[in-house]
Amino acid sequence: MSPAKVTIAVVGDSLADGIWGGIYRKLYRDKRFSVYRGAKNSIGFGGGDLLDALDRPFEAGPVDAVVMMVGANDRRGIYATDGNLAAAYKSPQWPAAYRARVDRFMDSATGHLVPLVWVLLPVMRDDGADTDSRQINDIVCAAADSRALVATVPTRPLTIDPEGKYAAYLKDAKGQQRLVRDSDGVHFTDYGYDMIADQVLAKLNDVSSKIGSVTSAAK
Repeated sequence: MSPAKVTIAVVGDSLADGIWGGIYRKLYRDKRFSVYRGAKNSIGFGGGDLLDALDRPFEAGPVDAVVMMVGANDRRGIYATDGNLAAAYKSPQWPAAYRARVDRFMDSATGHLVPLVWVLLPVMRDDGADTDSRQINDIVCAAADSRALVATVPTRPLTIDPEGKYAAYLKDAKGQQRLVRDSDGVHFTDYGYDMIADQVLAKLNDVSSKIGSVTSAAK
C-alpha cells in the first residue's frame, strides 16, 4: 500500500538548499508530498562525513528518498574528526580521502533502503572552481556507478551555452532569455533552481516506485 505521504529529504550545502526550494515550489500544493529541508550553508566533506545531516531527517520521521548536493565548499583540505589535516587540498591523497567520505555517505543513505539522488555540480564561472567541480563530479559518479540505489543528476549540460561555456542567462521553452545564475558565479536564481528541480523529480520517478508520479504532480 502506498504511504500516506511521500517524504523527500534534501541535504547538503547551500546549493542543495536552493534545490530544496525548487522542489518545494513544485510540490507544496500537493499534500501527498513532504519536502524535508536538511541542507546547510558552508558545509562540505572537507570538514566531516556529513552523516549527522543525513541522520536528522530519518530521526524526524519516515523518509522515502534522499536528494544530495554538495561540493561547492570543498576546495580545501580534508580534516579528520580530531581536527587534524587528513589530506591537503590538491595533494595526491585528496581524491582518495574525498572518495572515502562520498562512499561512507552513500552507504549510510542506501542502508536505509531508499533511493539517493545526487545532484552533480554545475559549470562554474571561475576556471579553477570549474576544474575542481569536474573532479568532484568524477569522484561522485565513480562511487555511484556500483550502487543500484544511487543515481546522479548532471547539471553541466543544463548550465552551459551552445559553446559549452558558463552561461548566466539561458533560453526558456518559449525562447526567452532567463537569468539562471547568481552573481557569484556558483549559485542559481530561483528560475535556475526550478530548472534543476525538474530534472531531480524526473530522476526520482526513474529510480523509485515509491515516489510515483512526482513529475506529473508537479505540473
